[in-house]
Amino acid sequence: MPRRGEGRALRNRLLMVISWPLLILLAASMIADYRSALSIADEAYDNALTGTVVALVTRLERDDDDKDIEVDIPPAADEILRSDAVDKVQYVVFDSREKVIAGDAELLQLPRPDVANRSILQDVTVGKRALRAASYRYESPRMTATVIVAETTLKRRSAAHRILATIFWPNLLLIATALLLVYFGVRYALKPLDALGHSIATRGPNDFSPIAEAGVPAEAGPLVRAINRLLQHLGRAGRAQQAFLSNAAHQLRTPLAGLQTQLELAVEALPAEARPRIERLRESTGRLVHFTNQMLALARSSSGGALISDHRPVDMAALLEDAASDLLDDALAKHIDLGFETAPAPVLGSSWMLREMLVNLIDNAIAYTPEGGRVTVRCGRSDEAGVFVEVEDDGPGIPESERSRVFERFYRAAGDGVPGTGLGLAIVKEVADRHAADVTIASGSEGIGTCIRVVFPDASDVITPARQ
Repeated sequence: MPRRGEGRALRNRLLMVISWPLLILLAASMIADYRSALSIADEAYDNALTGTVVALVTRLERDDDDKDIEVDIPPAADEILRSDAVDKVQYVVFDSREKVIAGDAELLQLPRPDVANRSILQDVTVGKRALRAASYRYESPRMTATVIVAETTLKRRSAAHRILATIFWPNLLLIATALLLVYFGVRYALKPLDALGHSIATRGPNDFSPIAEAGVPAEAGPLVRAINRLLQHLGRAGRAQQAFLSNAAHQLRTPLAGLQTQLELAVEALPAEARPRIERLRESTGRLVHFTNQMLALARSSSGGALISDHRPVDMAALLEDAASDLLDDALAKHIDLGFETAPAPVLGSSWMLREMLVNLIDNAIAYTPEGGRVTVRCGRSDEAGVFVEVEDDGPGIPESERSRVFERFYRAAGDGVPGTGLGLAIVKEVADRHAADVTIASGSEGIGTCIRVVFPDASDVITPARQ
């Protein structure tokens, strides 16, 4: 059942439009066949009944003195006349004075024929019995007499039932076969539309390449061309947004980096009593730079700001070492042992997005690891999971109750005491989603610290790793 407000499926509409007229037509045909066959059967029984009444009329004669009318019906003929195995047959012969000459007097209550020398057929009732009667009023210069022959309708009802059964089952089979042919015919005819719908449904959120029109039914051609025009407009809008974010990133990072550098130089040039204020200003500027970089990275890696077309084969091992090298000074400042355990790990993705993900993973680990601690970054490929990247530290860890929320934007656990923006792991999750990767959080070695693992689809068939 379609939900309220949804249109009915085209397949269902076609089935309804074709099936109902077909069912009505077949039902009308069955009724017509039944009535026609029943009419033929009734006509045969009526002919037999008429023949009986005419035969009795031919047996009418005057007696020797021409006073009374007689019917020459031998006892054997009377017995044969009444010997129907199914129906009860009765007859009556009477003259113009309604004197019963032969037969059953109870039939005198039946209507008389209005036309002479012609058989009349009619449905009558005697008591509670339904009868079919044939009557004939014979008139000649010598005599006037009426003959009525009536029989019950058991044979006729039985014949009607047999005719109905004979017509019903073949027509029912015909209806079922027709509906099946319609159903499978509609399914087959709509297969190109199903294929078109599947190709659209399996597209990525930022795949703006045109839909191939080959194999698309002519009726769906205008829709496909309209969708392609829309995709073209969306692609241009996405590229414009990407260019804007790239320009914004460049325009913001350059003056902020210059401001931070000038403040660092000012700290050394100012007298000692003025240095604390400038130091606090420098730290605030550093946080602003970090926050701006993360906001721009998050915007560029989101589905609205990144294009699927920039995905290329990437060697995660080389990218991981490059990202970790940029954070080596931060690790040395806290006397943290930053280690590498890399193996070939080819993936298909965006190099700059993956680098942002690694930088945020490593930066987050360094920030939460106490002085003298240990951070280990790993990458490789396992037979069970595929290509993976891990960042493990021996810091305070993330409680299980918080692990489902740390990927939310601006979420920070209460009381962690570490300065930050709450965007690092949100960027990690955004980039992972853009690469169809899974992110999991577990405890580190021996249950100490945190281990964040990102597992990618295996892309070994599209890249041969080249270590730098």
